[in-house]
Amino acid sequence: MRSSLLRFTPAVAAAALLLVPACVFAAEGNFEKTLTVSGNPTLNISTGSGYIRVSPGSDNQVHIVGHVKAGSGWMSGSSKSAEERVNEVVKNPPIEQTGNIIRVGKDQHMNNVSIDYDITAPKSTSLSANSGSGDLRITDVGMNSKLGTGSGNIEASGLNGASSFETGSGDITASLTGNGDVKAGTGSGNIKLSNVSGGLKAETGSGNVEVSGKPVSMWKVGTGSGDVTLAVSGAAFTLDASTGSGGIQTDVPMTVEGSLDKHHVVGKINGGGPTVRVETGSGSVHVH
Repeated sequence: MRSSLLRFTPAVAAAALLLVPACVFAAEGNFEKTLTVSGNPTLNISTGSGYIRVSPGSDNQVHIVGHVKAGSGWMSGSSKSAEERVNEVVKNPPIEQTGNIIRVGKDQHMNNVSIDYDITAPKSTSLSANSGSGDLRITDVGMNSKLGTGSGNIEASGLNGASSFETGSGDITASLTGNGDVKAGTGSGNIKLSNVSGGLKAETGSGNVEVSGKPVSMWKVGTGSGDVTLAVSGAAFTLDASTGSGGIQTDVPMTVEGSLDKHHVVGKINGGGPTVRVETGSGSVHVH
């Protein structure tokens, strides 16, 4: 007997989208503001639903452009029209400055309003950015950055100092400069980190993990299901790698400690050093 369950395929997904009202957002508007800063400013950005993009600009200014969208009908949960809700945000943008500290998106409580942000800031900005649902793209801005989204991808490059990346569902791709501990976690998605120089904790529930850099302090890398690839040529560390189902391969000379086990390897590379612990429930481990 053929199952009556509907398979979720790209075709089914496309057909389902046709059932959604054509005008998801009934009203749109924009706001723009430039703030003067000095030294190393602090920038905190949050949005309930929308993307956040940050790139380098003037050394003494933070330039903010907000793209506001609002839905209508029963979905809005408000007696105000979509145009009224958009106009309220455009006239009173959720931006607050106290000295060198800027908060964007603070106290945004309007129902069914989405704000996307395009921002330029000094490269030396201490950055915190969070979206309830949306992608984050940060380019060459950020000291000690903290980036998070409930659902979406995180792309970052040129970050300096300690960095944190968290997404409930999505990929994390980041390139670091300088020294600093790194934390990266996703419920479901791939993680790719470049030029890590410091401690590291990188975990995904399901996805591949690729890391390059120098483990100058402890690394912990894990995935519930996926492959792990480490590019750590020339570094001195102690590898502790295990896999529930898959092989472990090292392209660099290693002095093995204990008995050989194709699913668990402990050994010193270049004389040993900080521990690099790698775990995958189902997948292979490759060190080169």
